[in-house]
Amino acid sequence: MSNHNGSSPFSANAADLNREGHRIQELVEKIQGLPDSAARAMLQECLEATLSFYGHGLERILQIIEKTGVDGRKVHEALVQDGGVSGLLLIHGLHPVPLEKRLTVALDKVRPYMQSHGGNVELLRLENEHAVLRLEGHCKTCPSSTVTLELAVRHAIEEACPDLAGFEVEGTVKNGASQGATSFAHVPNAAPDWKRIENTGSLRDGGLMTFQTESEPLLVCRIGSQIYAYHDRCPACNTPLHLGNLQDATLTCGMGHRFDAQHAGMGLDDHDIHLDPVPLLVRDGEVKVALPHVASGAPSHLTEAAAP
Repeated sequence: MSNHNGSSPFSANAADLNREGHRIQELVEKIQGLPDSAARAMLQECLEATLSFYGHGLERILQIIEKTGVDGRKVHEALVQDGGVSGLLLIHGLHPVPLEKRLTVALDKVRPYMQSHGGNVELLRLENEHAVLRLEGHCKTCPSSTVTLELAVRHAIEEACPDLAGFEVEGTVKNGASQGATSFAHVPNAAPDWKRIENTGSLRDGGLMTFQTESEPLLVCRIGSQIYAYHDRCPACNTPLHLGNLQDATLTCGMGHRFDAQHAGMGLDDHDIHLDPVPLLVRDGEVKVALPHVASGAPSHLTEAAAP
């Protein structure tokens, strides 16, 4: 969407704004006069949602200016980097940062997670607002790579590049077989729920911790300075992983099945089985895991597992 008369919104004067205000009022009156009550209600809801969107965007602009101070360059950068303001700029075709650069920054945000599992993601090309990515390292052979893309990579792209038409990824693996190139179309509101994990600062090297979500528990563990998260079930015997132990990056369940916790949960005794990793990112000192969006329920909580 762009400014209706093709001019820059920064060139609008008070008279222009007044005319647009009167026009909006006329349209509201026409909506209220529609004979179809369902159409009237839908248009009214659409108008309220639009006003709310712009209202929150303007509120964010004022907050950022107040926090940033008088430095014009800092204000400009802070506004561009803010998610709400960035959305307003994109709608009107005013975002100063090119799509490719925003996509690169988005991928940089998830690289720490990918690299913590011995993998990476690379942007191969961007054509006609459609991106082609490639998984590298252990992520390329990890059977959970599609889940990783859905929850971590896709979320970062949706957040920074809502104007991207879609992307495909070479080398994803699902159910033990190569998928070739997996395509992902742009789906608004497809972002996962990011849940904050408390008390990870007290988790020592080799320590295990459980994190209870609305649907199932997760296992959280630390190897050196890195923190990892997995679904808390052994794929070989279905026993809770937190009842096992972690030593030298080898996670062993209570029944003795061993997995490489540092490389996407690869099975050490049977390469056909593997753990299910959960995207985990550390930002501004906070540890968060990405989960599929579900209806809100009981709050998540943490319990520390028994020491190995």
